[in-house]
Amino acid sequence: MLSVLQLYSSSPLRNFSYLIYSDRNGEAVCVDPYDAKQIVTALKKLGLKLKSILNTHEHPDHVHGNLELKEETKATVFGHPDARGKIPGMDEILKESGVYFENEGDSLVAWETPGHTDCHFCFALQSRTGTHSVFSGDMIFNAGVGNCTRGGNPSRMYHTIKNRFYSIPDEVLLYPGHDYWENNLGFSESIEPGNHSVTEVRSLMERKTKDVDFLISDFGMERKINPFFRLNEDSVRNSKRLESKESLSEEELFIRLRKLRDSW
Repeated sequence: MLSVLQLYSSSPLRNFSYLIYSDRNGEAVCVDPYDAKQIVTALKKLGLKLKSILNTHEHPDHVHGNLELKEETKATVFGHPDARGKIPGMDEILKESGVYFENEGDSLVAWETPGHTDCHFCFALQSRTGTHSVFSGDMIFNAGVGNCTRGGNPSRMYHTIKNRFYSIPDEVLLYPGHDYWENNLGFSESIEPGNHSVTEVRSLMERKTKDVDFLISDFGMERKINPFFRLNEDSVRNSKRLESKESLSEEELFIRLRKLRDSW
C-alpha cells in the first residue's frame, strides 16, 4: 500500500508538497517540492529513499526545491514535455496515463490536465478498485480552481475539469498544491450566500490548528461547496454576483466565475 505525507511550507503562497511512499520497500516519490530541507528531513525520519520528483507544472513555486532535492537524493526529475528548459533539473518527460510509482496494487498515474498552464499534469493514486486520491497542483483547489493568468486558458480548464473530474467518485480525496481554503470559501459564500454546506465546512476548517492541521476534502464535498463544480445549480446560475440576465452555457458560466474570482 502507498501512503501520503502532506508537507506545508508557510511561504506567501502557502505551498503543499507531497511524499507518496511505501513502508514495505522504503521508496518514495515527491510531488512539487518546495522546501528541500523539509522533505529531506521527512525522508530521513521515515527511513525512505526518494526515487522520483514529479512536477505538476513549471511555475517556480512548484519546482522551487528541485535542484537541492535532486542533489541530496539523486532522484530523477519528471515534468511535462513542453516544459523542458523551464523545470530545473528535469531529466524525463511525463506521459498521459504513465505510471510513476507502484506497490502492492497501488499506482500513481499521470493525467495531462491543461488549463492553469498548457504544461500541467495531475497525479491520481489508484488501487485495483479505482482512484483513491488526486494530487491536483494548481488545477483544482479546495472550494476553487486555479487561475489562468500565467499561461493558462479558462476554456481549456473548463473542458479538462469537465472531462476529467466532474464524474470522479465522491470519495476520491483532493490534495491541492496550496492551502487556499479561507479565500476560496469566502468566494463561494459570495456566490451562494445561502449555501449551508459552505458554512458547515468553514466550521470544520476553523477547528483545525492554523498552519499545522489541514482539512482534506473529497470530491463529494467539492460538489457541495465549490462553485466551479456547481454550474447547474440555480443558486449559482442566478447569483447576484453574476449581474447578468443572460442564459449562460456551462462553459460561459465557468469562465465568468473564473473572471470574478480573479478580481475578488
